[in-house]
Amino acid sequence: MKKYRLFFIVILLGFSSHLFAEKLTMIGVVDLTKIVSNYFKDSAAWREIDTLTQKVEDTTNAKLTEIQNLQAKKIDAENKGDQTLALQLDNEIVKDKQYLQEYHKIMSDRISKKKENLLTSSGFSKQIIDAIGFIAEDQGFSIVLRKKDPNILYYSYDVDITDKVIDRLMKVK
Repeated sequence: MKKYRLFFIVILLGFSSHLFAEKLTMIGVVDLTKIVSNYFKDSAAWREIDTLTQKVEDTTNAKLTEIQNLQAKKIDAENKGDQTLALQLDNEIVKDKQYLQEYHKIMSDRISKKKENLLTSSGFSKQIIDAIGFIAEDQGFSIVLRKKDPNILYYSYDVDITDKVIDRLMKVK
C-alpha cells in the first residue's frame, strides 16, 4: 500500500510541476530608439533627423565660440578700465547664453518629436511590430514591453530582445 501511495505522490508532484511550468510567463523588453537608429538609419527620415542634429550641434558650437570671444573682449575691456564696454559686452553675453539655452531646448524638442513620429509612423511601426511578434513567438515571450516605459522598475538584460529584433529586420529586408 505504501508503494502505491508513494508512486501516486511522485506522479502527482511530477504532474503539478508540469502545470506550474506551463504557467511561466516570459517577458521581453525592446529599445525602440535603438531599433530605429540601427535598422532605419539609412532611411530618408532618419537622415533628416541626423542632419538636423548636426545643424544644432554646429550652431551650438558656433554660438559657444562667439560667447567665448565676447568673454575675452570683456576681460580685455575690464583690464583697460573701460567699464562701459565691459557692461555692454556682459549684456551681450547674457543675451547670447539665454538665446543658446532657448535654441537648444526648442531644437532638442523638435528632434525628439521627429524621432517619436518616426517610431509611430505606420510603415515603420508595422515592420517593427511584425519583427517583435516573430521574435516573441519564436523565443516564447508572452509579453514584450518598451524599455523606456516609466513603469518598468527593473529588468534583466537577458530579457532585452532588441538586438534579435534588429537581426530579424535585417533578414526580412
